[in-house]
Amino acid sequence: MARSLYKDLPLTSPRSIRILKLDSVSAPTNPAQEVEIQLSLRVVNLDDNPSDNALSYTWGAPSREAAARGMNSTPTCHIKCNGESILVTQNLFDCLQQFIHGSNPMEFWIDAICIHQGSEEQNQQVNLMADIYRQAKKLTIWLGKADEYTDQARIFIEAFARSCRASGADHQAVVDELKQRAQLSALASFFNRTWFTRVWVVQEVVLSQTATMICGSSVFNWDDITEVSHYLATSVSKQEFHAAGLELQELQYKNPAKMAAVKRDLVKLAVVEKQLKRESTILLHSLIRFRNWDSFREHDKVYAFLGIHKAALKLEDADPDSPLYPRYEQDVRRAYIGIAKYILENTSDLLLLAHVEGEDFQSIPSLPSWVPDWSVKGTLGLGITGYERFDAAAGTEAYTKPKISHENIFLTLRAAKLDTVITVGETKEEVDRGMPFVKWLDILNETEELYPSTKEQRQDVFWRCLITNTDKNGKFPSSDLREEFSSWIRGRTETRGSEWITGARNFHSSYSHSLHLRLFSTAGLMGVGSQSMKAGDSVWIVPGSRVPLLLRPSPYNEGRWRLVGGAYVHGFMQGEASERGLLFEPICIE
Repeated sequence: MARSLYKDLPLTSPRSIRILKLDSVSAPTNPAQEVEIQLSLRVVNLDDNPSDNALSYTWGAPSREAAARGMNSTPTCHIKCNGESILVTQNLFDCLQQFIHGSNPMEFWIDAICIHQGSEEQNQQVNLMADIYRQAKKLTIWLGKADEYTDQARIFIEAFARSCRASGADHQAVVDELKQRAQLSALASFFNRTWFTRVWVVQEVVLSQTATMICGSSVFNWDDITEVSHYLATSVSKQEFHAAGLELQELQYKNPAKMAAVKRDLVKLAVVEKQLKRESTILLHSLIRFRNWDSFREHDKVYAFLGIHKAALKLEDADPDSPLYPRYEQDVRRAYIGIAKYILENTSDLLLLAHVEGEDFQSIPSLPSWVPDWSVKGTLGLGITGYERFDAAAGTEAYTKPKISHENIFLTLRAAKLDTVITVGETKEEVDRGMPFVKWLDILNETEELYPSTKEQRQDVFWRCLITNTDKNGKFPSSDLREEFSSWIRGRTETRGSEWITGARNFHSSYSHSLHLRLFSTAGLMGVGSQSMKAGDSVWIVPGSRVPLLLRPSPYNEGRWRLVGGAYVHGFMQGEASERGLLFEPICIE
């Protein structure tokens, strides 16, 4: 970027931002000449409610195909801004070239141009981004240049959305509609766009007043996209689509529905009394929901959601010393510890601890075991819906907030040991991929025929553990799923076609949640938990945690513990531990 450009346009107050106007584009006069785009940049005060648009896009390649052609996040394209030449990425250049052909000059806020990247102002401007997107009169989403499937995708999504709305809960009507259509490659190409995987776009969409999605010259209705995404995510299994010829395994088709869920959470919070909003868990829920999304910097896996949290709680601009203030000069370890500490101190719940996955799933050096490493991609932990319907510590001790000491390294809380893990089985994902479930059978055979704590048949305990005793709607599952489980398990052991899917649809939909969980048993209990667990880990009941936690003795300090993650233990998820006479004691987790 041209340093003098920003020197001539200083940000004169803490609420100052720059906005740009798309002025003109000059067509090349010969094949060797580049298109010249002219922009003008000016400084405004955000509190004056400038009437601008905000752009949501990806800095790098907009699709896998574009990446394969060499497109990346390196600025290589020249444009003119206030008469000075600056560099932007190819994807942004394509976007500006598309937009500038409009009939009226438009003003935009675009992060790559309006912020002096890498300068001292970056932290302060990132801190304002939530307000920028919330106040913009319109959000324009740029997916990249069109490809041969773009028009088909638009037609297909519009038709699919109409079918979803018309058929309501009629699952088969929509599946039949899909089977009759030929634009499956168009759907795949659309949802494989990089934009659907970037963490920053969540805040941009959730806080926007209205959003329009553009791919080349094609315009998509955002409500249509979320309608289709929600239906695909909740009503149809991947196996059914695969049987119909739809290759959806690697697509990001669920992600718009996740963004819509966060927006609904914000609407709900808007009608809640202020004193109840102080303990909003929307920050942690967002970190969990979008853990598998991408960012260029590890800091952004957390910073991208601070604006949503502040909007939900109607917080003022964060103090620069607050963990809610983005500081890119700070090492990512300190940033993650700061956010974990903030969440534990400002909520009356230990959900955070159930989303740790042990040392095998940490890439940040020297991160305490109780701090989730958000830089590690993957759907980890028990999940939000499954977590909230449990209350393992009910009727035991009253919850007291944990203490964090010694430079934010040690977490001290009260807990009681329930049992010790003896046998660990395959993960649900391993079995879903076709791996033999030998250890599962060992666990089943080692369990008493009549499960000690609930007096259920061990086969019933087995299938209920595999779905954490939660159906696809987040409710307690009916016994009807037992028959579906029988069909499902036969489909895993017999060489046959895909007809078993129909008979096991509801069970498989429930099973498909939290595929990373691992089956385990103790001397008399069965459950599922963190894939990092090992024989010898212990199961603890912790006031404030709705699920039992798995702990491992520290190899570094005798008497201290390492947190491995959360667990579902059948028969001990609704306060049954209160009848055990367990001894609660302070324990230190490092």
